[in-house]
Amino acid sequence: MEHNVPSLEWSLDMDFQDELQPTPSPPSESEFVVIGAGLAGLTAALTLHRRGREVVLLELGDAVGGRVRTDFDSGFTLDRGFQVLLTAYPEIANYLDLAALDLRPFARGVNVRDGDSFTELLDPRSSPSAILAGLRTQLLTPTDRIRLVKLALRLLRSETGILERVDDLSVGDFLKTQKFSDKSIEKLWEPLLSGIQLTSSLEGSARLACLIIRCLVVGPAAVPAKGMQEIPDQMAARLPGDSIHLRAAVEQINGSTVFLAGGQKIAARRIVIATEEPSAARLLNATARPGRSQWHAYFSAVEPPNDSKAIHLLPSADGPCRNIAIMSNVAPEYAPQGSVLVVAAGPTTQRDAPLAEAQQQLTRIFGSQCESWKLIKHGIVEHAQPVFVPGAAFRRRTPLTEEVVIAGDHRTTPSIQGAMVSGRIAAETAISGG
Repeated sequence: MEHNVPSLEWSLDMDFQDELQPTPSPPSESEFVVIGAGLAGLTAALTLHRRGREVVLLELGDAVGGRVRTDFDSGFTLDRGFQVLLTAYPEIANYLDLAALDLRPFARGVNVRDGDSFTELLDPRSSPSAILAGLRTQLLTPTDRIRLVKLALRLLRSETGILERVDDLSVGDFLKTQKFSDKSIEKLWEPLLSGIQLTSSLEGSARLACLIIRCLVVGPAAVPAKGMQEIPDQMAARLPGDSIHLRAAVEQINGSTVFLAGGQKIAARRIVIATEEPSAARLLNATARPGRSQWHAYFSAVEPPNDSKAIHLLPSADGPCRNIAIMSNVAPEYAPQGSVLVVAAGPTTQRDAPLAEAQQQLTRIFGSQCESWKLIKHGIVEHAQPVFVPGAAFRRRTPLTEEVVIAGDHRTTPSIQGAMVSGRIAAETAISGG
């Protein structure tokens, strides 16, 4: 789901590029140069600017945001990939005005597919009726309910999580040690956590999963009313207007000099590389680790299939759709009046979205009404997340030469939180020199 989310590569039939307009050339020198205007790069640039440092921010694309981008089509708001903001991320308060984002929260809970119907499992704090629904559902055994409450309480009492790095294990093994039932793992935990970590099943890090669950318990997931692009746009608006340079292709770095595709050079005291991992590896002549990809498809409908504002979870055995959200239920601004917007998504290792299989799955779930749904856009977000395996460090040592520092959620955790933390740390390291 997230967010979290390096740059985007869409299917060949997709064309979201705006008509290119000339932008002012960057200066020939600057105290600091940040390469990449995703959330890590924007955070690094903001941190440097707040410390009174001169900074130039270079971005290859036609807008800031990196993976966090939004497009508009016939009145629909389409985030590039199914993305949400976890409002309990600790770092976002340092760089975002949440009130100004005009957030639209998802229901605090999930809508789980079980057999021929969905069952909403909502946070009991959000609705008294959720308590009765939780007690009645056959998705969770009485023991599952007790263990779920105990896990939530343990996570709330520990801001750093309940697993140390040396104790980390796969999500699947962790759930077994917690003695959750096989049915709850299949119907609830696997689609929830594999959808977030973009894993094929439950091979992701339990340590990371616990922190994500903690954030979901503390605060709701949400989207800005005008789309996820509002997040990087708000951050960019806090930088000097002449510090951001779009469509600036960096060809190479030599010492403390940045060489652009047009032949221009920028001399800097220090450089922060805040790109996706493959691009950073290219600039450093290093080998990039593989990333995890997400497929997604947006559909318009005349009527919503239900009135739920929760993220819908589907077992992996049912088909490629792991998560479904009726975005116009959550944020009416995402669809024109009289229309409904539905997004389906899931992890993938393919280069093409599994549209035929997804549409068959949606028809099995929602019935013949899906035959009238119109496909608006679809795509693959390649390198949507860096791979984070059990036992990985939450903060990889920030590589530092005399001239270059690295930022990006591939240095921390694959999330908006991780991107911002890495950007701040990289900027602080660049200022201090070590």
